[in-house]
Amino acid sequence: MPHLSVKHWPRTFTDAEKADLVASLTEAVTRVFGCDEGSVSIAVESVDQEQWTERVHRPEIEERADLLWKKPNYPQPAPSGGTA
Repeated sequence: MPHLSVKHWPRTFTDAEKADLVASLTEAVTRVFGCDEGSVSIAVESVDQEQWTERVHRPEIEERADLLWKKPNYPQPAPSGGTA
């Protein structure tokens, strides 16, 4: 505990960028949770832009909005189920 899951549109990261992200997230999490860095795990997953709404936005942002501590600031996709 704790485990972080980061999803993003595909891109290539340098080893330095990966190390920076891991170090920054680990530092913040260990400071806030008061835990040892050995207890932190971080998963990073790329999701194609065309699949973002179905795989990330709806299930993790819309349907779990009560868990968001920071909401995205991008145009929201049209509601599922067709037209009104």
